[in-house]
Amino acid sequence: MLRRFVAERGAFISVIVFGLCAMLADFCADMNWRFFAALLRFVGIVILIVLLVYEIKRRSRPLATPLVFTTESSREVARQMFVRFVASQRLSVKPIETIHRLQASDLVISLHRNPYNSPNPADWEEAWRDLLKEWEKEVDQRLRSTLLPDEQVCYHIFPHLWLPLAFAMGASVDLRRSIVLYHRQEDRFYRVLDLTYPRRLFEAPKGSVSPPEKVPSDFATLPEAEKLILHWVISDYYIPQFDAHPDYASAANAGLVYRMALDPTTDWLPYVQWLFREAQPLVAKYQQVEVCLYCPAVIAFALGMAFSRTPKITVCDLQQAKYVPVFSLATIEQRLPFD
Repeated sequence: MLRRFVAERGAFISVIVFGLCAMLADFCADMNWRFFAALLRFVGIVILIVLLVYEIKRRSRPLATPLVFTTESSREVARQMFVRFVASQRLSVKPIETIHRLQASDLVISLHRNPYNSPNPADWEEAWRDLLKEWEKEVDQRLRSTLLPDEQVCYHIFPHLWLPLAFAMGASVDLRRSIVLYHRQEDRFYRVLDLTYPRRLFEAPKGSVSPPEKVPSDFATLPEAEKLILHWVISDYYIPQFDAHPDYASAANAGLVYRMALDPTTDWLPYVQWLFREAQPLVAKYQQVEVCLYCPAVIAFALGMAFSRTPKITVCDLQQAKYVPVFSLATIEQRLPFD
């Protein structure tokens, strides 16, 4: 509560403190206590500087809000996952609980209806709506209603979701919120994608990361078709199977592939940037695009953010070695979330 009081009345407190110090210093000067007068003026200046630095730091640092999406049906397992995630990354929920009136349990969003292995798009849409409602209505709107006018929030997200839902949630948030994404490997959490400034997705890749392998090697040879089936693959063992999609014979088929397992101790942003840059002109050429994902969930989430305003995209789910279209981004366009 003290932090909130200081944040809301910082300027007023500064004036009061400096005024009191100045008056006391004048009183000491009138009493010929020059040393105490100088000391009080010095203390007043120090307090002003401290409050100024605090205000600058507060305004420049968004409120770090941990958030876990999970397929876990057990509340206790989901809660333990959240606790380990928060502790490993030294994130704190205390300011959120004491100031913004949200509980730690509100920051764990579980699937109420699990669409796993369902070929019915309606099941996936219901699961997406449930996740989105809890994030947007129960967390984001409540959180932002308590923020100061110039205070920002940054979500630190562990997306423990099926790939189509990770892609759909990324597409839902678009570029409207600051996001940091985490990957879990061997029960350890790693910060792998910093999208505090989401438009970094569209910047040129930096560093030594190479472009993905193209399949076929020259996209100019792709046949004329109404539909494109695009495979995004990051794996050291899985090879894109074009014939796993039921429409492969009548559509244009393309793959962007990294034949490797990503190192979780490195920055994964360049991989997403390359996948976006290589796919964007291809996606623009076709009336319909169905994407087949085989990659970490955080990559799917970030690609969803990058292609969020592309309603012609439908994301597929791999079920019994076959890709099934399950979620269309046109669904999101009916009412843009987080506006």
